[in-house]
Amino acid sequence: MNDLTSIVGAVTRISYLIMAALFLGWAVYPEFRPEFAGGILGMTAGLFNFRFLSLKVRQVAQMAVDNHDKRLSFGFITRLCIGVLIAAVAIKLEQVSLGAAVAGLFIPQVLTIPVSIVFSLRNNQ
Repeated sequence: MNDLTSIVGAVTRISYLIMAALFLGWAVYPEFRPEFAGGILGMTAGLFNFRFLSLKVRQVAQMAVDNHDKRLSFGFITRLCIGVLIAAVAIKLEQVSLGAAVAGLFIPQVLTIPVSIVFSLRNNQ
Protein backbone atom coordinates (compact mmCIF):
# COMPACT_ATOMS: atom_id res chain seq x y z
CA MET A 1 0.00 0.00 0.00
CA ASN A 2 2.96 2.33 0.51
CA ASP A 3 3.74 2.08 -3.20
CA LEU A 4 0.20 3.16 -4.04
CA THR A 5 0.50 6.20 -1.77
CA SER A 6 3.85 7.12 -3.30
CA ILE A 7 2.58 6.69 -6.85
CA VAL A 8 -0.55 8.75 -6.17
CA GLY A 9 1.55 11.49 -4.59
CA ALA A 10 3.99 11.58 -7.50
CA VAL A 11 1.24 11.64 -10.12
CA THR A 12 -0.50 14.43 -8.20
CA ARG A 13 2.67 16.54 -8.10
CA ILE A 14 3.34 15.99 -11.82
CA SER A 15 -0.28 16.85 -12.62
CA TYR A 16 0.00 20.07 -10.63
CA LEU A 17 3.13 20.98 -12.62
CA ILE A 18 1.34 20.31 -15.91
CA MET A 19 -1.65 22.36 -14.77
CA ALA A 20 0.68 25.21 -13.80
CA ALA A 21 2.16 25.08 -17.31
CA LEU A 22 -1.36 25.12 -18.76
CA PHE A 23 -2.24 28.18 -16.65
CA LEU A 24 0.91 29.88 -17.87
CA GLY A 25 0.05 29.00 -21.46
CA TRP A 26 -3.46 30.33 -20.95
CA ALA A 27 -2.02 33.65 -19.78
CA VAL A 28 0.66 33.96 -22.47
CA TYR A 29 -1.15 32.67 -25.58
CA PRO A 30 -4.64 34.21 -25.78
CA GLU A 31 -5.34 32.62 -29.18
CA PHE A 32 -5.14 29.15 -27.60
CA ARG A 33 -7.13 29.93 -24.45
CA PRO A 34 -9.95 27.44 -25.22
CA GLU A 35 -7.45 24.58 -25.51
CA PHE A 36 -5.63 25.55 -22.32
CA ALA A 37 -8.92 26.03 -20.45
CA GLY A 38 -10.12 22.62 -21.62
CA GLY A 39 -6.86 21.03 -20.53
CA ILE A 40 -7.08 22.65 -17.11
CA LEU A 41 -10.70 21.63 -16.64
CA GLY A 42 -10.07 18.08 -17.84
CA MET A 43 -6.94 17.61 -15.75
CA THR A 44 -8.70 18.88 -12.64
CA ALA A 45 -11.49 16.35 -13.09
CA GLY A 46 -9.04 13.62 -14.12
CA LEU A 47 -6.96 14.20 -11.02
CA PHE A 48 -10.07 14.07 -8.85
CA ASN A 49 -11.11 10.81 -10.53
CA PHE A 50 -7.60 9.39 -10.08
CA ARG A 51 -7.46 10.22 -6.37
CA PHE A 52 -11.04 8.98 -5.86
CA LEU A 53 -10.14 5.66 -7.48
CA SER A 54 -7.06 5.30 -5.28
CA LEU A 55 -9.24 5.94 -2.22
CA LYS A 56 -11.67 3.25 -3.36
CA VAL A 57 -8.83 0.79 -3.98
CA ARG A 58 -7.55 1.40 -0.45
CA GLN A 59 -11.05 0.86 0.95
CA VAL A 60 -11.51 -2.41 -0.95
CA ALA A 61 -8.07 -3.63 0.18
CA GLN A 62 -8.84 -2.74 3.79
CA MET A 63 -12.18 -4.55 3.61
CA ALA A 64 -10.45 -7.61 2.18
CA VAL A 65 -7.95 -7.59 5.04
CA ASP A 66 -10.65 -7.09 7.68
CA ASN A 67 -12.91 -9.82 6.18
CA HIS A 68 -15.99 -7.60 6.00
CA ASP A 69 -19.08 -8.94 4.29
CA LYS A 70 -20.17 -5.48 3.18
CA ARG A 71 -20.00 -4.96 -0.55
CA LEU A 72 -17.99 -1.99 -1.85
CA SER A 73 -17.61 -0.81 -5.42
CA PHE A 74 -14.87 1.15 -7.13
CA GLY A 75 -17.17 4.14 -7.77
CA PHE A 76 -17.30 3.72 -11.53
CA ILE A 77 -20.62 5.55 -11.88
CA THR A 78 -19.32 8.54 -9.92
CA ARG A 79 -16.21 8.81 -12.05
CA LEU A 80 -18.23 8.36 -15.24
CA CYS A 81 -20.64 11.12 -14.20
CA ILE A 82 -17.76 13.50 -13.52
CA GLY A 83 -16.41 12.82 -17.01
CA VAL A 84 -19.83 13.41 -18.55
CA LEU A 85 -20.19 16.61 -16.53
CA ILE A 86 -16.86 17.91 -17.80
CA ALA A 87 -17.84 17.06 -21.38
CA ALA A 88 -21.19 18.83 -20.93
CA VAL A 89 -19.47 21.95 -19.56
CA ALA A 90 -17.01 21.92 -22.46
CA ILE A 91 -19.84 21.58 -24.97
CA LYS A 92 -21.90 24.31 -23.33
CA LEU A 93 -19.08 26.86 -23.02
CA GLU A 94 -17.36 27.94 -26.20
CA GLN A 95 -14.40 29.17 -24.14
CA VAL A 96 -13.48 25.54 -23.38
CA SER A 97 -12.24 23.04 -25.95
CA LEU A 98 -14.00 19.67 -25.75
CA GLY A 99 -11.03 17.75 -27.17
CA ALA A 100 -8.62 19.26 -24.69
CA ALA A 101 -11.01 18.60 -21.81
CA VAL A 102 -11.39 14.95 -22.76
CA ALA A 103 -7.63 14.59 -23.22
CA GLY A 104 -7.08 16.21 -19.83
CA LEU A 105 -9.33 13.62 -18.20
CA PHE A 106 -6.90 10.87 -19.19
CA ILE A 107 -3.57 12.53 -18.42
CA PRO A 108 -3.35 11.55 -14.70
CA GLN A 109 -4.21 7.94 -15.52
CA VAL A 110 -1.63 7.83 -18.30
CA LEU A 111 0.99 9.38 -16.01
CA THR A 112 0.50 6.42 -13.68
CA ILE A 113 2.31 4.10 -16.08
CA PRO A 114 5.72 5.83 -16.25
CA VAL A 115 5.58 6.77 -12.57
CA SER A 116 4.91 3.13 -11.64
CA ILE A 117 7.77 1.97 -13.84
CA VAL A 118 10.15 4.45 -12.21
CA PHE A 119 9.06 3.36 -8.72
CA SER A 120 9.44 -0.32 -9.55
CA LEU A 121 12.90 0.23 -11.02
CA ARG A 122 13.89 2.25 -7.97
CA ASN A 123 12.66 -0.51 -5.63
CA ASN A 124 14.52 -3.27 -7.52
CA GLN A 125 17.90 -1.56 -7.13
